[in-house]
Amino acid sequence: MARVWIDDLWLKNDNGVPPSSTAKRSLAAVSDPMQAQVPERWRSSRFGHGMRWRCRWYSIEGAVRRQHSKSFRRLADAEAFQAAMEDDVRRGRYANPNDARRKFKDVADMWMRSKNNVSEGVRARYECELRVYVNPRWANVPIGSITLDDVARWVTDLTTGDYPVDLRWKKKPKPLSPRSVKSIVRVVFAGVLDYAVKVKYLMDNPARDVEIPKPEYHDLVFLDIHEIERLAEAAQTVGRPVDALIIRFQSYVGTRINETFALQVGDLDLTERKIRVRRTWKNSATAQRLGPPKNGKPRTVAIPKFLVKPLREQIKGQPETAYVFRAIKGGHVNDHNWRRKVWHPAVEAAGLKDVEGLTPHSLRHSYAAIAIKAGADVKILQRQMGHSSASLTLDVYGFLFPERLEQVANAIDTERTAAITSRKR
Repeated sequence: MARVWIDDLWLKNDNGVPPSSTAKRSLAAVSDPMQAQVPERWRSSRFGHGMRWRCRWYSIEGAVRRQHSKSFRRLADAEAFQAAMEDDVRRGRYANPNDARRKFKDVADMWMRSKNNVSEGVRARYECELRVYVNPRWANVPIGSITLDDVARWVTDLTTGDYPVDLRWKKKPKPLSPRSVKSIVRVVFAGVLDYAVKVKYLMDNPARDVEIPKPEYHDLVFLDIHEIERLAEAAQTVGRPVDALIIRFQSYVGTRINETFALQVGDLDLTERKIRVRRTWKNSATAQRLGPPKNGKPRTVAIPKFLVKPLREQIKGQPETAYVFRAIKGGHVNDHNWRRKVWHPAVEAAGLKDVEGLTPHSLRHSYAAIAIKAGADVKILQRQMGHSSASLTLDVYGFLFPERLEQVANAIDTERTAAITSRKR
């Protein structure tokens, strides 16, 4: 496509003679075209009916040349569209209108097929959020008809619980947390539309500018040390002694649950009280497999002294390739089974059932809170927890760090006084 033509659908040439300027001025001066002084010979069969102006252009689809058009009531609007279209062509931003009519679900399938570098767990989460939250609202909507206002209304519905949903295990949807909304809207939904822009089905993504609720990290669930110990004792009661060790390990070391279950005996250096986190279990819809830790980098973490003895007893007589935490019949512990058989019964037995949002990941948050209270700085915490950056650690846990403004001011005062005193001598 090189250019856009504008056609006047109400006027025509008469044997090659265009309408006179007088006829055109008369038509422009009246609100009712039938009152205009336009001779019959210049009136088209559509005179006075429908929109007057039509933009017309061609695109090449494969080996086929196809014509496209868009109609306008005002010439100024048609000329603005013409200028914008021709500018898009020059800048390589042109999107075929037929592609804009593609259904969202079809583009979502293409987007999923393009995700070659995500883990099985991330892929499973994308598929789940598409099926449960996104497609019930957008599956059959043409991508070109999605507007910023449509998306903003949907975001509001997600936060209030008033949205279409495919929940097989619940009858009614519930309001979603800001972090869930961010994942569904910014990562998955907007990711599909970003893909549409990338392959030139759309010129821009209406979901990118939508405002979403800001995550409130203050809402993270933390357990104090007394609650952790109570939960560990309950886990031993409903399960095995090793389940109490798992609870304490999660709470006082801070690894992710599937990093913990992927630890092998050879990863432990109990003399130096260090553990090398080299791998994690990756969950897919059908199976688990071992892969690198999140962010792809192994890391070394420290363990408190009181965990050394129970860990030494746990790995006694085991080869280096054996898992530290083993299932009853041997092999690794499956996190889904462990949650069902140990975690949920232990939470109830420990009297923590009413703690909203309590999950095994809450023990990792609890570790961060305990470490910060004990004086850990943000860089040490980042390394221990395996965050990709210190800024991420601050984003999540920054509110837990104590205010030390006065302490810093006093330190500067002391340094200045010492320097001035030294110079006077």
